[in-house]
Amino acid sequence: MADDNPLLKALPPAVDYLSYLTILEYNLTLEQLPLLHDILQDSTLTANIGWDLVHLLLPLLPESQPCLQDVARLGNPREVVLKVTELLEALATSDEDHIAEEEEDEEEQVDGDENPDGSQPDTPPVASTLSYNEDAQTAIRRQTERPKTRKGPSKVSQFSALLDLLAILHPRIKTKYPSRFLSTSLQAVLPAYAALVLDTEATDAVLRLVNTFAGTTRPRLPPRDSSNRIPRRTAQLLQAAPDPEANEEPLAPEETALNARLLQSFLTFVAEGYMSALPVDDNAPALSWSLRILEHLRPEKTIPNRKAMRTVYEEDETLHRRDSTIGQMLALIKDLSLPIEGLRFAIVEPDTLTDEDSTNLPASASEVPLSRPGCLYLLCASYASAVLFNAPSTQFEHVESIFTNVLDNFLGDPSSSTLGSEPISLIDSLLFLGHYLLKDKGLKSVLALSENESNFTKTLQYFSILSATTPSAALRYAAHLLTSKILHAHPNDHLRLSFIKDTLEHCPYENLKASAVVWLKDEILAANTPAHSDATSQPFLERDTDGKDGSIFATPTCIATLAPHLFISPLTLLSKDEFQAHESFFLAALNLYYLFLSMEGLKEKLALERAMGEVYGYEGSGGWLESMEKGVRQFRGKREEGGVQDMGREMSLLEGVIAMCKEKES
Repeated sequence: MADDNPLLKALPPAVDYLSYLTILEYNLTLEQLPLLHDILQDSTLTANIGWDLVHLLLPLLPESQPCLQDVARLGNPREVVLKVTELLEALATSDEDHIAEEEEDEEEQVDGDENPDGSQPDTPPVASTLSYNEDAQTAIRRQTERPKTRKGPSKVSQFSALLDLLAILHPRIKTKYPSRFLSTSLQAVLPAYAALVLDTEATDAVLRLVNTFAGTTRPRLPPRDSSNRIPRRTAQLLQAAPDPEANEEPLAPEETALNARLLQSFLTFVAEGYMSALPVDDNAPALSWSLRILEHLRPEKTIPNRKAMRTVYEEDETLHRRDSTIGQMLALIKDLSLPIEGLRFAIVEPDTLTDEDSTNLPASASEVPLSRPGCLYLLCASYASAVLFNAPSTQFEHVESIFTNVLDNFLGDPSSSTLGSEPISLIDSLLFLGHYLLKDKGLKSVLALSENESNFTKTLQYFSILSATTPSAALRYAAHLLTSKILHAHPNDHLRLSFIKDTLEHCPYENLKASAVVWLKDEILAANTPAHSDATSQPFLERDTDGKDGSIFATPTCIATLAPHLFISPLTLLSKDEFQAHESFFLAALNLYYLFLSMEGLKEKLALERAMGEVYGYEGSGGWLESMEKGVRQFRGKREEGGVQDMGREMSLLEGVIAMCKEKES
């Protein structure tokens, strides 16, 4: 009979509240949840026991969702919100792999709380603001004690349910300083989200929470299939009990500003976590903003017969969802009144946040930091929306004067060996910003950079090294095009020559040296062919260059300066087994040499043979070509002796260009 049900029989005042919680703990099953839902409609009872029901109900998701929402609506909001925060902290530190191992070994254990060797399992400590009958970490792991016929809820399902509770609880808290509760909760959400960021359901839950706190009625993201379907009731529409400790005084303006700033800050850190977790996939790295703006601004640079990135992002569901997610974040920063100028200011300012700052409760809005990477991502998303989707956007004022500072803040020392290992989203965003700046400001942006030669050179160093070290080939190409355009647009030809020389002489990356040869080739073409008007001349159209001999690239000084680093004999590298590492450089040098052979009078005008004779002792410029042919032949022979049959694409190209040069010489 129903009266014999222990949940009904022991209802207070038959026993005290603490004893009733103990009875619930030992008798709560899936079958009892509908009854418990009815019991929890007693607001007095729920206010006294709700705080200690959350950890019991969480492992019973999704069936326990109505009961959890009862607790959020009718329980003491201050106690329940702290319990939810505690469980989020536990969720961030719980080891899912360890839980899986426990499930596999459960039948072999004499005691479910012991390992096979009798030792106690390792349990990460939980930083808890409350200590009740059972700590939060154990609550998360209680699902392993359920019958094997039922699979416990996933971590992301628990995370999503806890955030739904926060959305109900925080508006109920009526206190003079609600920011203290909000700050604690948001700080607990972030590490839990970081552990689940690869699951799109976690991002949906976070954005849903911010949307609720922002007080907007913006449509939510479309539902997705989940391993644990949780029916979400609109609990906010149901009657919620008042805060029993309510302070009805209106909030001070400073407190209102602090609450708003906490949400703004939270969203920027969410943006950082989401974007930093996007994969390196070379077909579509991160959000591919830099690749898509290149397609938009310079369609002649796209690869023929390859589907446009814009089309790829429209047709691929996963990629399209990335655009939709960042679009939701953009909408939310407007709802939270975070201006674009605030994002711009944040990416320029140095990061002063300390570990102590991140743990202390802020006393004012000025003490709440924004995530600098998150602000960069949101800023780039705003401009990408304007360029790629014709969305309204604020102009990026005066950024050319601080662009190098932005690069310094995010990339550090350009000579660092780690440059290029940053999150792929960060590299894509900075490349996009560079291309956007040139698109929006054109030559003016380069002139602004050139006012400070040190800053200009450092900017070139950043992007040129990224073009050599970034793991994504597509982004390396975007970085190369950006470096080339900035370099070629500088009005001082001596500085351009100096940068090319420094790259050839000091750069440790052979692929970047090959790029430097390409820069030289383009400069020579621009300086010596006034009528040159194909796609390769486009970088020079913004520069005041008329093709006259006034350019240093139209004089023998150019080749005399660079010859020691250009026409290197490959024979010296064969004994060191370094030939293959230099293949891209040799190929670029051969292409430059072919240009000299193809353009009538160019060899004589730039005194190529004299430079090669003085530096290398070659008998005429053909001596270098002979050494190249001999080096390639010997390298092929060594590889064939080693049993290598496939010589690779670059070896075939080298042999092909050598043959073309010989034909031109004959």
